[in-house]
Amino acid sequence: GCPVDYEAMDYGYIPGNAQSIYDGWKASPDWSNVAAILGWGSTDSILLAPQVRDDKKPFLSASYFGGLASPNPVVRDVTIPELSASTFQEISFPQHFTSDGFGYNFFAGTDYSTGSRIGMFHVVTQGGKRVGFFYCSADYCKGPIPAARAYAKAQGLLLGRDLTVELTDTQSVYDTKVMQYFMQEKNQAAADSTYKIVDWVWGGNTTKTTAYLAKSLAKMNTALGLNVHLIVNNWGFDENLFGLCGSDCVDTVHGIMPFVAYGDNRAGEMAKVTALHDKWRQMDAATDGNVTYKNVRYVQGYVNVLLFKLAVEKVITSGKSLINGDNIKTALEEFNGVDTGGLTGRLTYSPTDHRPQSTESIYKFNSNGQLVLESQRTITMVDDWLGW
Repeated sequence: GCPVDYEAMDYGYIPGNAQSIYDGWKASPDWSNVAAILGWGSTDSILLAPQVRDDKKPFLSASYFGGLASPNPVVRDVTIPELSASTFQEISFPQHFTSDGFGYNFFAGTDYSTGSRIGMFHVVTQGGKRVGFFYCSADYCKGPIPAARAYAKAQGLLLGRDLTVELTDTQSVYDTKVMQYFMQEKNQAAADSTYKIVDWVWGGNTTKTTAYLAKSLAKMNTALGLNVHLIVNNWGFDENLFGLCGSDCVDTVHGIMPFVAYGDNRAGEMAKVTALHDKWRQMDAATDGNVTYKNVRYVQGYVNVLLFKLAVEKVITSGKSLINGDNIKTALEEFNGVDTGGLTGRLTYSPTDHRPQSTESIYKFNSNGQLVLESQRTITMVDDWLGW
């Protein structure tokens, strides 16, 4: 019974566009009535985080960047291990992490760093020995790598070398980089009988480039007689991946997802998600059998709005007369194990910690291109992990 006046604008993943949209809203005479902003990507979320904090506008996004999860300033010096690309020797170095504190940023997914730790734990359970880290040079690709490396070592995994694979690289570039990397691995094993070749790779990019990487690894595995598996972050794995890489993705590509896959009926709320999808596809007069948007990104968008809805309802039931930024922020920071109908882990926020959950569903593909749940894993978050 609460009417919502909203305006939706597409910034096209261009940060300057996001800034222009925000500036336009801020210049509007009804800016004071804006209760919250629902964003999406990392670049716009990071760009606008200081501004929404100063303007006291809760910003609910689909960027699960660890630095945005600390509502208060954080400064940490952490010793991070790494395997030297030239000597194959493990080295450690102090790394300085800071977050200015972003008390008005919220998201529902497991933060990237926690997700990477869960990914490393899954590698251990699958019998992995040494893990390499393949990712692009953008902040959201490389951001969780220190957390992944440190946690992998703590879990007894051997560290592999890093490899930079950009979002703009072509399939042929991936093929070359991957083959060179693993030829160097075999050469190192030949020179040092104690060296164990990388048998798992962390993929930290997008779904499109995950397909490139999966195909490159399949070619390399055949050529060099290896059996390297790929564990992928939540933006590099979804229902569309099989259509991009086919059999090269079967059994060897494993994806961590803080939201259950579309149609995963373990989640009671999924019936509402699929009904909503079908309703709007029918209104769109969809001619593709209503399959458009049937993937985890639709679930992510649904939960993004659900988070706003639950917060507003909490403001109303608490008896507060105004649905504004401060009251929504307070309501969210009182969430304690809030159920999203199984679409995510239960959500908890506090005035000192905006990491909402630490659960990932881990899927892989069968030969028919269907997602198969391998496990659902939760780890206990550590206070010292906050902000990086």
